Amino acid sequence: MALQASSSILSRIGIEITPYYLFQEGINITEIPEIKGDVADYSFELLGPEDMKIIGAINFVKFSEAKLLSLLNAGEKCIAIKHKDEIAAFMWINFTEFSYKSTAVQLKSNEAYLYFMNTMETYKGKNLAPYLRYKSYEILNEMGRDKLYSISDYFNSPAVKFKAKLNSKKLKLIIDILIFKKLHWNFTLKSY
Repeated sequence: MALQASSSILSRIGIEITPYYLFQEGINITEIPEIKGDVADYSFELLGPEDMKIIGAINFVKFSEAKLLSLLNAGEKCIAIKHKDEIAAFMWINFTEFSYKSTAVQLKSNEAYLYFMNTMETYKGKNLAPYLRYKSYEILNEMGRDKLYSISDYFNSPAVKFKAKLNSKKLKLIIDILIFKKLHWNFTLKSY
């Protein structure tokens, strides 16, 4: 907690220090997640341009509709679980790179980067996020994408617990340092 408070103080003077985990997902799946409630009311869908207005209007989404459309146009995919045509949970998949802060790593043809997973407030507690993640693994495996990566901030304990629930494997603990939005370093603190 002291490290997190120190990081907040440093960011005010232009120094950002962010520790994060790199995970590999979709391996060692022990059980298939199940949705709590009537499964017949839910559908699994690939979202299109018409859905980006809805996602862009959500208060916790940091991207505008235009930015979300640009992600789709760049070949990224947004998949969702809908409840009677209402978006209940969604996530994004990048096929070309995984990026975090100022770092970007190009992906191979058998890799994908899973990110920006969100469940709408009224649908939390229904086990939608694990189910959506599992469905993404199935689709990506069918596409020949068998190495799936994701990133979670070190201090985001709910995200880290979520990855543990999915039997994701921690690959690295990395620290990202950005000074005055100009100087950038990335160091691996630990490999697992």
